Amino acid sequence: MRIVIFFTVVFLILFGLQYLVYSTFRNFIKTKNYSKKFSFAITAYPFIIFNLPFLYLIINRIFSSDTPEWVSRTIFPYFYIFQSATVFIGLYLLIGKIIKSPFSVSIWILNKFSYTKNIIKKFFNSEPVKKIDSSRRTFIKTSAAFVSGYAFAGATLGVLDKNDYEIENMNIRIPNLPKELIGTTISLISDIHSGPYMDENLMKEYADVINDLKSDLIMIPGDFTNSDKKEVHPLVNAFKSLKASKGVFGSLGNHDYFSDAEFVANVISNETPVKLLRNKSEFININGKDLILLGCEDTRQSGSASDPVLMRYYNDTINDAKTKAAEKNLNFDNLTKLVLFHKPYFFEDMKIHNPDLILSGHTHGGQVVIAKFGNVNLSFAGAVSKYISGLYESGNSRMYVSRGIGSVGLPIRFNCKPEITKITLI
Repeated sequence: MRIVIFFTVVFLILFGLQYLVYSTFRNFIKTKNYSKKFSFAITAYPFIIFNLPFLYLIINRIFSSDTPEWVSRTIFPYFYIFQSATVFIGLYLLIGKIIKSPFSVSIWILNKFSYTKNIIKKFFNSEPVKKIDSSRRTFIKTSAAFVSGYAFAGATLGVLDKNDYEIENMNIRIPNLPKELIGTTISLISDIHSGPYMDENLMKEYADVINDLKSDLIMIPGDFTNSDKKEVHPLVNAFKSLKASKGVFGSLGNHDYFSDAEFVANVISNETPVKLLRNKSEFININGKDLILLGCEDTRQSGSASDPVLMRYYNDTINDAKTKAAEKNLNFDNLTKLVLFHKPYFFEDMKIHNPDLILSGHTHGGQVVIAKFGNVNLSFAGAVSKYISGLYESGNSRMYVSRGIGSVGLPIRFNCKPEITKITLI
């Protein structure tokens, strides 16, 4: 039921933005004195045609059929480009209307009174104001054309390059890291999102690249699947070949709970080398020294607000590790601790247990990043949290947030390439 509500809200927002773009474009065409038939053809038909694939997606979902490859390659890229561009343009228009609304509302109210209405009429009919208004309209048309061109060009590049991944090599300094653990390597991937935008063949390519890195550990902090438990089957076919000398470990993300988390977890555990840490810990011996891996469960929620459930999971995982350390006669506080935790939002809250390195994902690095200015990330994710991608430090704790390899919403990445990370502890 929650999934239905979620996608209903998403579609309402999407179609609302589309209607704003459509109505603005239609009003612009009306100023050109074209015939009604021609005006309707160049405004309505593109929106109708480029929304028809939605019907296919709904029917395909209902009958659980696979999308033919020729449809995916020849039709859907144009559909995704159009949807991405109209969302961007719609947001631009919406922001403009929000900025303009206080002035529009004030003028509307003043026009209700004859005295103020006459004053406003004289003001706007004066020659200086007419010149300013003409310049303003020219500027708005020019900027709208620029934004539209930027939106379609960016959407095209984003759709075509959505799988153009980067391998990030990171040396992460861990304070007081035992000499036996110096040089330990970790291959990190996140947010695979097996599903409509991430097929089995593409996942096999990623698996081959990860294996070629020959790291000591492979770590996957969640979102193996996108929204349906059946998506786990192509995932396990692709990633059953993963191998690392010290093991492959993962934790579940919020999308893994969208359908049936237990089913997804059981299939991954039984058919791949991935060991899921579900509020559990694992002690890894490297060169005679123990390293603790702690994997925390997620919930289906996406928000960044304080979440007592996730903090309880984190505390349960820490307690599990403390118990195992005591059984081994080891001092828990002196051990190097690596945490798999899907969402990066709770870095400051997690510091209470002094984790050495937290590995997260979830944000996709913003996925569609309008611009970057230093640590400022202009994206939807950037509006939610300051933890978007890359390395963060606080005290003796470190957190690395992966941009992930998959995508959600629309298969587009802009200024934010998919990421495979090879981390070396130093």
